[in-house]
Amino acid sequence: MTAIVLLGPPGAGKGTVSEVLVAKGFTHISTGEMLREQIRIETPLGIEAKKSLDQGKFVSDGIAMEMVRSLLEAADSNQKFLFDGFPRTLVQAEKLDESADALGLELTDVVLLECPAEQLIERLSGRQTCKQCGTIYHVIHNPSDVTGICDRDGAELESRPDDAAETVRKRLEIYTERTAPLIKYYRNTNLIHTVDASRSIEQVRDEVAEKWDSLFHD
Repeated sequence: MTAIVLLGPPGAGKGTVSEVLVAKGFTHISTGEMLREQIRIETPLGIEAKKSLDQGKFVSDGIAMEMVRSLLEAADSNQKFLFDGFPRTLVQAEKLDESADALGLELTDVVLLECPAEQLIERLSGRQTCKQCGTIYHVIHNPSDVTGICDRDGAELESRPDDAAETVRKRLEIYTERTAPLIKYYRNTNLIHTVDASRSIEQVRDEVAEKWDSLFHD
């Protein structure tokens, strides 16, 4: 098995880069999406995670590792994974390395998305998500045709509690404190590729797609 780690603060556009890499044959693993599903069906893990997310905090290292380890143990040996938003802490990075060695997983690249904090706050505080299909909109940059209604299925749009401006600032502070040190951790392995995520979605997507062969190991 091989894997790429996608690093970047909330709102930097990890979903955009993920789309490109999934088209290259990677299995997209978003611990955020996995957690939201657990929250939706109200599992014990989901209930515990929701308390942290609603306060703008990351979930515990134990919860994140529990989900990822179970996934790797059940994976096919030929799979290529894209870890989106994981690892978030040095502890998780170290545990991932330990699990990788035991399971035969090779980490080949780390994609780092960089974007100014104020731009991230504007992006996230205006984000809306369809309750039914999960399509993401933005009240300024990507509004739905009818305010508050999804273009795809007509369902109601909602703003996530952790996307409120004050909560976003807290999330960015936590990112700087806990996740930014991963940059140094992975730079020591010479695996990091930096992408300027302050640009438009189209520009970021085009860069990753066009430079695939030179940036990443296929």
